[in-house]
Amino acid sequence: MNRYHAGRQVNEIIVHCAATPEGRDVDVATIRRWHVEGNGWRDIGYHFVVTLDGVVHAARPINQTGAHVRGRNRGTIGVCYVGGVANDGRLTPKDTRTPAQKAALEQLLRDLLRANPEISRISGHRDYAAKACPSFDAAAEYRPLLDRRTAEPRFTDHSQAEESGTPAHQSTTTIAAGVSGTAATVSTVAYAAREATEGGRSLMEALGDMWPLGVAALVIVGAAIWIIKERRRHARENGI
Repeated sequence: MNRYHAGRQVNEIIVHCAATPEGRDVDVATIRRWHVEGNGWRDIGYHFVVTLDGVVHAARPINQTGAHVRGRNRGTIGVCYVGGVANDGRLTPKDTRTPAQKAALEQLLRDLLRANPEISRISGHRDYAAKACPSFDAAAEYRPLLDRRTAEPRFTDHSQAEESGTPAHQSTTTIAAGVSGTAATVSTVAYAAREATEGGRSLMEALGDMWPLGVAALVIVGAAIWIIKERRRHARENGI
């Protein structure tokens, strides 16, 4: 299952900050405690939280309605980055995103847009409340993502492998090890190619972007074709 597919009707992503001082890292468990014990909610309000190191953490299940903007929770996905105020003791609004957070936030939004093509808007909490959150103009900064998403390859989710302790790159090793099973190998490569080319790009372009899986796939397809030809030749020569 794609961890970025909402599984419900959504049309907007709303970006937040945790309103924590610059440089102070806060984990999902802490924010969840603030929301559950402090606000009396049943769970953390956001669907994703991006910590200072740029790691994207799943929070409230994405298939559930969040609790992040009054009157705008249904049909939206809530994304939050840790930070958002200056470390001056006065909670002065400030865009405190680290370079890692900026990169992770943009990639997260790309993944959400690809998984939920019906989304037509990215906004900030401040667009719906008298607050500075997320301390930058999210609507303006991320508007180009809405225009470019159709030209990008579809996201392929490796989260299950990573969470179970299996390296994402093991898929390449697994495919290579299955050359002897020609039918299974070709099917696996075809699936990977279909996932990558769903955006309308050519097979060669898509496989090139899927490095090193692209190179491995081309080698395996060639090997599979050779095996099939050899088996047919052997059958003809031996009257099988």
